[in-house]
Amino acid sequence: MEQMLAKANDLRESESYGDSSKLYTECLLELLKINDLVGLIHCLSGQSQIYKLQIRDNNNEIYHHLAQAFAKESFEIAEKNSNSLDGRTLSIAYSTYADILLTDRKFSQSLPLFEKALELSTAGIAEKGRLKAHIGELKYLLGEKETGINLINEALSDIRSGDLSTYAVRVWETGALNGLAKIMAMEDKIDEAKKLAGESLTIATRNNLSIRKREVDEIISKISSGQKDFSL
Repeated sequence: MEQMLAKANDLRESESYGDSSKLYTECLLELLKINDLVGLIHCLSGQSQIYKLQIRDNNNEIYHHLAQAFAKESFEIAEKNSNSLDGRTLSIAYSTYADILLTDRKFSQSLPLFEKALELSTAGIAEKGRLKAHIGELKYLLGEKETGINLINEALSDIRSGDLSTYAVRVWETGALNGLAKIMAMEDKIDEAKKLAGESLTIATRNNLSIRKREVDEIISKISSGQKDFSL
């Protein structure tokens, strides 16, 4: 089952969304039969990410509903079984739901869930950096601008302490760079925004991060045209 879930994750990251969703569904049916709570959280969270990624290309409310439904189910399983689940699994459930709330601009609801995910996480420093970057973005959006920016920079350093030859670390790194680039543009620090976005583009291109590359291409296009209507 772990191999099937890993393959579903890989298919999602390679943008083979139909095949990924099909495999997640097959996993879900089997996991429900044996009541594997850890597997269910990973499966539901992964399925949620598929629909979240669709939102970037087509902001259809159906994608929002689907992304939130899978994430919320993962979160509720975690809440009901928190005493019997490990910290990393709980962290995934909380952060997945928080991520969807962030996408739907429910910032004040998202922040405490990301903070809980970071508190519970037993992952390494680099992976925790990913969570810290989201917390920084939310603090910025909720008015704690200096604190938020400092936290994202700290998160970026944490992420870069990881193995930069791995796909996941590069995804987290470019995610933090993209978030910081958008904030710098909103702060009218255009040169800094362009520098950060350019750095992210280079990393995404060299490491075949197709989803991140498309994301940063859009950021660069908006910065170049003077737009500031970024989503974080």
